[in-house]
Amino acid sequence: MRKTILSVITGAILLSGCSTFNPHQVSVEPLHPAVTTQSSLPANLQIEVRSEDMRSSSVIGYRISRFSDRAEVNLPLPATEAIRQGGRIAVVKLGATPVDSSNTHITIKLTDLEYSATQSALQKVKLNASITVTAEKHGESYSGNYSTDKEYQYATTPKLEDNQKMVNEILLMTISRAFNDSQLINFLAKP
Repeated sequence: MRKTILSVITGAILLSGCSTFNPHQVSVEPLHPAVTTQSSLPANLQIEVRSEDMRSSSVIGYRISRFSDRAEVNLPLPATEAIRQGGRIAVVKLGATPVDSSNTHITIKLTDLEYSATQSALQKVKLNASITVTAEKHGESYSGNYSTDKEYQYATTPKLEDNQKMVNEILLMTISRAFNDSQLINFLAKP
């Protein structure tokens, strides 16, 4: 009996040591927001774009397997530069000019990024991204909160490439939402 228990424990330890269910480290690729609004900004308007990653942890959630294994999904590097570049591209698409320093500026803050997986017949992954955009011009300011929730379904546990694609897509959708906000654009367009 003792040998059986010992061999079961040893087998479990060996199997857990051989697990290939690893954490995923995703990165944010350059973001190119879709600007579909009919509104535009004056061509002579120069805007400084700033960004901050306000997340308190690099862990955005946990991936799961059919066997209830869990592994972290991390965004180890701040998304600051990708978000700033996305904002600069959106400013160009709206007709203005991004510059390194200006009295008119936009600050984009990534306030939340969550990854949640559940398993039933299919694996469902819910992603949520939230940003706050604050624009300042002539001593006045406008602030807006933008959030996107999206659910994805997979027949098997998503691979690293899948997780990478989902995280980048949710961030892109959220930034695109901000730069299609007519109130934000109208505030920046005011003389």
